[in-house]
Amino acid sequence: MDSVLFFYTLLLLVICVLASAISIATYLSSRRRVYLYSCGAFALYGIEIAEIFFNEFTSQNLPFDVTLYYEISMPFLRTAIVTALNACVWAIILDALDKRSKRLFYIPLAVFVVANVIVILGLPEGPVRQWLYYTMRQVFLFYTYGYALCAYYRSKDPTYRLRLEKYKKAMFITIALTILVLIEDTVVIIASPMNVYPSWLQLYLSERNFSENLLVVFFAFILVKNAINVLSIRIKEAPVKDEVNDLERHIEELMPFFREENKLSGREAEVLRLVVLGKSNQEIASELYLAVGTVKAHVHNILVKTGQKSRDELVLFFWKH
Repeated sequence: MDSVLFFYTLLLLVICVLASAISIATYLSSRRRVYLYSCGAFALYGIEIAEIFFNEFTSQNLPFDVTLYYEISMPFLRTAIVTALNACVWAIILDALDKRSKRLFYIPLAVFVVANVIVILGLPEGPVRQWLYYTMRQVFLFYTYGYALCAYYRSKDPTYRLRLEKYKKAMFITIALTILVLIEDTVVIIASPMNVYPSWLQLYLSERNFSENLLVVFFAFILVKNAINVLSIRIKEAPVKDEVNDLERHIEELMPFFREENKLSGREAEVLRLVVLGKSNQEIASELYLAVGTVKAHVHNILVKTGQKSRDELVLFFWKH
């Protein structure tokens, strides 16, 4: 069983390294900062796993000291790593929500750090202290999920809601897995005394959470799925050099897929981009140096190819992709 956990942990490390590398490759192709945040999250989680792996590997042939079962190894360094990891996750969520407030970004992280320091310094070593310390991670994640869901349900902008719609399924799976993380910690740390486990297993349960590992693997799956789409499109179209503002950034992301699916020409894609931005035929004609009649013809062709009856339906159809 020791060897099984050894290779299990090694596999997690490989997944984190590969996910970080894929994130960097996707960033270099798309120039989207969200992939830098993703790289940071996987790299930081890999560092934490490596520290646990090292401690287990060096201690596996030694008698496990039961007094260390509820110990939090290097709590302040671990808090710094997890805070940086949470910052990356929070940045990914805020990027998806188009939020750019520094105050909104830093305040939850500051509260997380303060709460961890209070638990580390204010409570005696034992199951309650260990459980509270690790539960702070889930509390922070639940806060970010709650904020994202509130932003979605409170918005009255149909295009904004349609952009976020594609994240709903992944969000609810993530919430379910995070609940499992909390349940596992509660069972292993609080509900079950350490002496119910075999002595060799106590070493591996002390600071592990298998549900959390599953959550990270799910994130890696989502990353790879998106990276494949981005990289496959970038093979056909040159990447943009600079990030555009929020609405245009979302259009740039979706346009290659939408254009390929509906067989639009390059000029039709240019016209569609301006239609989605809410430009009139006259404004489109002025920006693209075309006659208004030519713009009308392009819009008509786009409506025919996409099977839509009006510009409003076309815009909504675009954001559903």
